[in-house]
Amino acid sequence: MPISTKSSFYLPAVDISPYLQDPNSDAARKVIDDVRAACTSTGFFQLLGHGISPALQQSVFAAAAKFFALPSDVKSRCRNVGFRGYDPMASQSYELGVLPDLKEGFIAGKDIPLDDPRVASQRFFMGQNAWPPSELLPEANFRRPIEEYYQAMLKLCWVVLDLVAATLPYGPHVFDEFKENDPACPLRLLHYPPAPAPDVAKGRQLGSSAHTDFGAITLLLQDDHSGLEVQDCETGEWIGVPPNKDAYVVNLGDMMSRITRGHYKSSIHRVINQNLTDRYSVVFFFDGNLDYRLRPLDRVGQNWDEEDTLTVEEHMLERTTTTYNLKVK
Repeated sequence: MPISTKSSFYLPAVDISPYLQDPNSDAARKVIDDVRAACTSTGFFQLLGHGISPALQQSVFAAAAKFFALPSDVKSRCRNVGFRGYDPMASQSYELGVLPDLKEGFIAGKDIPLDDPRVASQRFFMGQNAWPPSELLPEANFRRPIEEYYQAMLKLCWVVLDLVAATLPYGPHVFDEFKENDPACPLRLLHYPPAPAPDVAKGRQLGSSAHTDFGAITLLLQDDHSGLEVQDCETGEWIGVPPNKDAYVVNLGDMMSRITRGHYKSSIHRVINQNLTDRYSVVFFFDGNLDYRLRPLDRVGQNWDEEDTLTVEEHMLERTTTTYNLKVK
């Protein structure tokens, strides 16, 4: 069912289990058609039949709640360096003219050995995770569930990328290069306290200010509390995305829009926690191979001026660093 009464906006729920069982079946082709329709309309859909254990999901939410409940000075020991670790409350904003976002976060990914040349040269997201001291937050309660969840999400992300590839006319290996070379895939735990009503009413401080995602694909797990809104590009209206404990919210980011020449959409969205309690979400981003050049897929294999094409790393550094330096007008 649509989440809005307006015919111009539709966020479908897609059960991918037929595709997982037999990607060549008629039922799988229907899944591919549904995903293609979502990609070309809003770039958003709800993903069902994904196979991720509810117990694993809940263990990550529990880990997030334990971490964010720690004293500020303890969390600050894990302060974000190289886009790993703790982002304090109100340290980021996606929009000029609004107060910094009313959220705090923790970012993790694949640990890259310290003797790797990419770590020494401080390449984007190449480094090690900044875990809290185990005597204050035991590994069994935080690090281990996050590492297990990360591996599960990486596998699911490959499925989603293969599914998106099946919606395109370029063959099943179109994203192979994109996935090579330890692709940047940040996992972000987010905590949104209840928003102060006056600032929300004025649009001055949101949980997450309006933005499009920077990477290629995002997989979002929401808790039971609403807050995510997507903007209808035709009307400008904000449409709520109700939490669904059985679904991931999948959305395409700017990279996917760029390499498909805008045919696949990267929609503006935001978060406002108007609940009376804390809201948590867990977000997995596929940003990709840092050296991959974001050229249109219909030009792959043809002559192309590489100097005029951003790499994934150049794009991510430009977009990500900007969000930590925006000022309120």
